[in-house]
Amino acid sequence: MNHSTDGGLSPSEWLAVKKDILTSLHCAMPGTVETFDPGKGTAEIRPAASGFPLLRDVPVFMPVPFEVNPGDACLVVFADYDTDAWQENGETGEPRSGRRHSLSDAFAFVGFRKNPRTIQN
Repeated sequence: MNHSTDGGLSPSEWLAVKKDILTSLHCAMPGTVETFDPGKGTAEIRPAASGFPLLRDVPVFMPVPFEVNPGDACLVVFADYDTDAWQENGETGEPRSGRRHSLSDAFAFVGFRKNPRTIQN
């Protein structure tokens, strides 16, 4: 079946559409705080990947230090780009690879409860 003559997209055209969507999709990204306003609890954040604007008035998650144990629930987010260079030296720059939303570029927010009604005293 020829997809291009029946009004549908060919497999290569679908791949191009998918790539276009993923290029503009942002699920999570590491960054560096440029300024912090403690009164508002917001910051200006410089994304770790080059080519992105300064993010303004970003609400900041302020965790209280606590012990992390096996079995603790967490939220895992996946960075838009390869985070290896940022994790090693904390600097902004070009990602080392073309990875996007990879399981290798995850961050965990620990402290979520599996059942929010089970808060203990």
